[in-house]
Amino acid sequence: MDAKDLLRIIDDGENAELECKAAKGGLPKDVWETYSAFANTNGGIILLGVEQKGQEFFPVDVDAKKLVKDFWDGINNPQRISKNILVDRNVEIIEVDGKEIVRIYVPRASREDKPIYIGHNPFTGTYRRNYEGDYKCTKEEVQRMIADQSPIPQDSKVLPNYGLNDLNMESVRSYRNRFSSLKPDHPWNGLELKEFLYKIGALGRLRETNEEGLTLAGLLMFGEERSITEYLPQYFLEYREKSSDVPGERWTDRIISSDGTWSGNLYDFYFKVIRRLTDDLNIPFQMEGLFRKDDTRVHAALREALVNTLAHADYYGQRGIVVEKEKMLFRFSNPGVLRIPLQQALKGGISDPRNPTIFKMFMLIGLGERAGSGIENIHLAWKEQHWTAPELIEEFQPDRTILTLRTTSLLPQESVDFLKAVLGKHYKFLTNDEVLILVTAHQENYVTNTRLQSLTDKKSDEISKLLSGLVEKGYLEPNGQGRGTKYTLTEMFHQKSIGNSRYNRISSGPNVNNSGPNAANSGPNENEQTKDHEKVLLDISELARKKKRLNPSEMDEIILNLCAIKPLTLKELSQLLNRQMDPLRKKYISRLLKEGKLEPLYPEQINHPKQAYMTRSLFTNQH
Repeated sequence: MDAKDLLRIIDDGENAELECKAAKGGLPKDVWETYSAFANTNGGIILLGVEQKGQEFFPVDVDAKKLVKDFWDGINNPQRISKNILVDRNVEIIEVDGKEIVRIYVPRASREDKPIYIGHNPFTGTYRRNYEGDYKCTKEEVQRMIADQSPIPQDSKVLPNYGLNDLNMESVRSYRNRFSSLKPDHPWNGLELKEFLYKIGALGRLRETNEEGLTLAGLLMFGEERSITEYLPQYFLEYREKSSDVPGERWTDRIISSDGTWSGNLYDFYFKVIRRLTDDLNIPFQMEGLFRKDDTRVHAALREALVNTLAHADYYGQRGIVVEKEKMLFRFSNPGVLRIPLQQALKGGISDPRNPTIFKMFMLIGLGERAGSGIENIHLAWKEQHWTAPELIEEFQPDRTILTLRTTSLLPQESVDFLKAVLGKHYKFLTNDEVLILVTAHQENYVTNTRLQSLTDKKSDEISKLLSGLVEKGYLEPNGQGRGTKYTLTEMFHQKSIGNSRYNRISSGPNVNNSGPNAANSGPNENEQTKDHEKVLLDISELARKKKRLNPSEMDEIILNLCAIKPLTLKELSQLLNRQMDPLRKKYISRLLKEGKLEPLYPEQINHPKQAYMTRSLFTNQH
């Protein structure tokens, strides 16, 4: 990395993958918290010798060589940190404006090395990272990391107190029929039931005691829901379907594992759900010779996505498996984060399923591809249809992996028309790449550098320049900083969206309170309305900006008055109040949320990248 690249990172400021520390008095003690947090999350960069003043960051004078020495001494000391996962090239000194900055790149730790923790006790010294900074992991989070260290898969565990009485025999018979139809000459077809279950991994034996029992895979795949939840109380399967994109409309179809009308196991859930996912796919059929082939690559991709969700889930985790189908998207969400780095998962070729026995059971009946090819096949299917590229993300607190498949064109006419309506004659000056970026931001509510790398053949630095250019033009607004920055369409796009239901794709964003009879009229009125709001917000928050110390009740009143004008993000509040985000969140926002005086804009996803806060009265009026 050169000084130019580093300056761009500094200009972007802190985010979930970047931490700046002044380090004027030597190596900061909390550097180890950040090292632990980055290693246990998605990696990141620590900059030593960078000071924050308000919302800006500046290089400062430090003894860089001593900082590097002290850092290596500390990280190689097992009394201080559990493990050093860095190599020499991860730590370097870079000169910027005549000052030396220490750059430390912390990679994501392998599952065998997690958790990386401070001191001797992982339950008190393990940290992770979110958009608000480092946080200490709960006991449950640490336990899940320790469980993932094991080379023995969780689903191969033998449960000696569980046997054939815990299985749904209709599920087992159905599975055997599918197996024999697919492989009529297979020697396992002639086996007795117990022997067949043993061969496929559903039944096992403890070698130490010779006790026989179901494996966890067998219980999950074929068990009765009551038996499964006796062993796994958090177990829950859910399918939701909504046939239109009308805001507020309830689910038109829903399946849950606990309703008592079916077995509630993975095998039956798969077949109940896959039919619903694929029964109305509007995909042209293909021909094989003179015969029509109804099964397409998209059908195979949805099967792959569903099998992967069931095979990669952490069934000891929270909130269960949720599969959603809406008019223009499919979403697959399971407890547990990926066991390999996200970028590696997206590239394909390497797989580390949490439940390989479950994966094997599906493969034996022709479902699921070879290890590591799933995401690659899904990408190919979506690319073939010229649809928006699949999005795979991880969330923490609780741990979840979410795959979203949108069936929207890369350049849907609806979004192109929207941009033309807002930008007018300025639209023709956009390049093809700029149009793609703005369309993606309109379709998906925000866009990131990483997301655009999956949509284009451009490198990260090329995309950064494009994004910066659109920010300068006033078309995109950055939220967060550094590599994790999310770019949303600016106020003028929100105004147009709110005023015209045809474009009401982003109307749930932070400006939902700005609708009105003139909201659809582009031109000077939009800018005037935006300026009016800005002036009101600045007037309300003026006292907080001028006084460093305010009575908590005074600050509460200012925050509530601000959020009554429109929903505001933590970053926006920080700038208006001239307070740092972390103390503001801990001292005021969290408390006001608990007291019911503030309401999150996205209550079902607290860590939503566009999370904003509004007063309770505002929320009530809108809903």
